[in-house]
Amino acid sequence: MQPRSLMKNLIYFSIIIACVAAIIFGLTRGKAPETAQAPADSGQAAATAPAAGATSTAAPAAAIGQNVQHFRPNISPEAQKISGTPEEIAQRSFIVTPDLLAKMYLIDTFKPGMCFGSPSSPPEIAVTNLVASNPALSDFLRRKYVLKTELEVYNKLKQLHAITLTETASSRFNFTFMDGQCQNVTYYEGTAIVSGSIVTATVEDRTGHTY
Repeated sequence: MQPRSLMKNLIYFSIIIACVAAIIFGLTRGKAPETAQAPADSGQAAATAPAAGATSTAAPAAAIGQNVQHFRPNISPEAQKISGTPEEIAQRSFIVTPDLLAKMYLIDTFKPGMCFGSPSSPPEIAVTNLVASNPALSDFLRRKYVLKTELEVYNKLKQLHAITLTETASSRFNFTFMDGQCQNVTYYEGTAIVSGSIVTATVEDRTGHTY
């Protein structure tokens, strides 16, 4: 083989080797993970991109600095007012009416007793049932008259219930009640007028009996 032909073959062979090496290098570099290098003065760590075919999982909002918001419905004052047990609602919505004002005035003025005949204590079940059946009124009387026991509330309720009112005009009543002092009973009849929170009463008949 002539020297010129040998030299030409060597050049061709070198070119082929270089091409193969370039192809192998390109394939190897394409499979390597790509790394984005943060600037030296940024203070951030390098972020590595996932390789092809890898599964990416999103980070939770709290993990990336976002505030997690929770929904808590606001309770309006109106809703708060109507919350609670039926007894509590009745107490908050209790209204002092003209007829109640008239009865309380007659009680405070004449202090009618509830003893008719021989003195006796009411059964405990009667006390409990009467107080429990009038929760709003019982609570109102308890606070107004500073009553300490259920029996005191019971007696005040009995006084109210013993007064009979007949409305003859707006806030004007005819009344009747008995003052029971066991063996002595006094029967009252008259008229009560309510003006705002002011009550006036006129006794038109008073009759006493002794048993």
